[in-house]
Amino acid sequence: MTFVMVWQRVGKFDPRTAALADRHYSRRKVGSPQFMPPGQTVILLSHDEQAVFGWWRPHPDSGISSMNGLDGWTCTIFRNESPTLSSAMIFDGELALYQAGYDIGPDGLLTYVWDSRVRSTNPGFCFKKAGWKCIGRSADGRKTLLWKEPMPAEKRSLFAVREDGSDNS
Repeated sequence: MTFVMVWQRVGKFDPRTAALADRHYSRRKVGSPQFMPPGQTVILLSHDEQAVFGWWRPHPDSGISSMNGLDGWTCTIFRNESPTLSSAMIFDGELALYQAGYDIGPDGLLTYVWDSRVRSTNPGFCFKKAGWKCIGRSADGRKTLLWKEPMPAEKRSLFAVREDGSDNS
């Protein structure tokens, strides 16, 4: 997989990401200034401002667990309106999460795809191309649960970015 470095990290109330979220099938309240649940979040906006990626995890010190009982980071939104290959953007989104420096959690990376709300006959295909595996269904049976094992820490260091912005190459 190619490391494309398409993302910039932004805050929860960035209007550019909210506008992209307004066009995503999972959007609950179009026009709301933010779209991420409470907890730890990493919100990514592509440099061309045509894609959004959101990672979420209950804060480990809150005592709250996710509804599925899994302890990992969940991609709650990925919308790509750009010509960049979605699977490459997903892989890059994973690297951006690692670069944020958070503990990934024992259950790795997670996402749900609402099968009936996507146009694909193979829901989650772009995640599958990025190495994700189907591990089940949501409690209501409407969504496919996809999972990816976290990258080992020793490999993550290959993609680390120093405080001065340079990488390890």
